[in-house]
Formats: sequence, C-alpha cells, structure tokens
Amino acid sequence: MRGAYVLLLISPGISLRAGGLGEVVLPAGILAYVGSARGPGGLGARIGRHFTKGKVLRWHIDYLTEVIEAPCALAVPGGDESRLVGILSKLGEPIVRGFGCSDRREDRTHLFLVGRELGEALGRLIPALAGAYLVWNPASRRRG
Repeated sequence: MRGAYVLLLISPGISLRAGGLGEVVLPAGILAYVGSARGPGGLGARIGRHFTKGKVLRWHIDYLTEVIEAPCALAVPGGDESRLVGILSKLGEPIVRGFGCSDRREDRTHLFLVGRELGEALGRLIPALAGAYLVWNPASRRRG
C-alpha cells in the first residue's frame, strides 16, 4: 500500500551528523518526520526500514533513526506528503531547514518538533490525520 506517513521520534536533545546536511542540532522532545512510500513494499516497507537499526545510511532520517528511538508512525494510505507537511507546519515547529526534503524544494523541512511527551503529540496528531493508522515499533519500549 502506497501513501505518506509521519514518523515520531523521541529526541533527548542532541547534535549529530546527517549526511549532506552536516551537523544538525535537535531539541529535546517529540520530533515528527514526514515521508512518503511510493516504491516497492509501500508504507510497510518504508516504516519498517525506519524501525531497523544497522541499515545503510541513505537518507537524512536514517541518521536519526540509528541513534534515537522511533516508537511509532502514523501511516496514511494514499496520503500526500505535501498535505502532511502542511498539517505539521500548523501543529509543530519546523526544525533543521532542508531536512528530508532535498527532492521537494518547495518544502522548508520535513522535520518538526510536535511536543514534549509522546502521548501529547499523538493526541494532537491523530485527530489531524484522519484515516491514519498507528504503527508501533515492535522494538520500542514506550506506549503512549
């Protein structure tokens, strides 16, 4: 199934190298990354990749998912990345200009700070993303 998604990450507040972006500073809190899944395997394969450690680092988000926890994602079958970026722009604070959107020059970033606690962030995102499915990372220790 193809579509778009929002990956949630728990940042302790760190600085790290993210591929061609170089050093990025991430605030403490819940980060939301917007992505799309249009290729083979669709949403399941793309979200599953984000939940996997030890992968080849190919995209900006890969650098984050290697070092900080990604407890869950909101999958939007048939969803549009631009629409999700618009929603997150209203619900969160954009961080790291150019992150995850080097192929979409019209977007400022695909990474947003959306709250301090996972439950708070989910409480705001789920109603805004009508039709989204919550996908828990099987390796995550957190639930809400």
